[in-house]
Amino acid sequence: MTRTAERTILPALAVVAFLAAAYAWLPLARALRYATVAAFTRPAAWHLALLPALLAVALHELLVRGLLYGALRSRLRVGFAAPAVALVGAIVPVAARYLLFPFPAVPTPLVLGQALFVEYPISLALCLLALGTGSWKSSAAALYLLWAARILVVPTFRGAPVPILEVLAALLVPLVVALVLHRPLAPHREALEGLS
Repeated sequence: MTRTAERTILPALAVVAFLAAAYAWLPLARALRYATVAAFTRPAAWHLALLPALLAVALHELLVRGLLYGALRSRLRVGFAAPAVALVGAIVPVAARYLLFPFPAVPTPLVLGQALFVEYPISLALCLLALGTGSWKSSAAALYLLWAARILVVPTFRGAPVPILEVLAALLVPLVVALVLHRPLAPHREALEGLS
């Protein structure tokens, strides 16, 4: 693959791999009969809210993966900016999950802990996506499509393993993004390996 083709195809492949890994838990939970899946069952206002949500996601990614990540990369040691920015970038999605998808029967600390265990690796993958593509726009597209799927696809849990499956799938997301973007991330990986 030529360098020009890599620059145009790899961001799209990385976004598709991001989404596939982030939602890998859903077909598995359905196959194991721990969850059922329905689409478009939320109120119409939720679907209409997807349009202004695009602006909110773009602003979030511009601030977190654009400005904050750029500032911290120059101030922190090599390899420390992405985890720090990923933690900051996970705060809004954790709060959104807690407010939009409540689980009243589950204690709040457990819900927030599970949400953090899901959103932090996803946020780290978004940092890798922004770093590997050289722009926050790919991470904004990935985050928007992830949240659009969360609004449009409605799983119903029928067992305790489903949150664990979601955490395991989230742990795969940064690995899959790093694998797809292995060549663009190589200089950053070499700088990190040079420290050891």
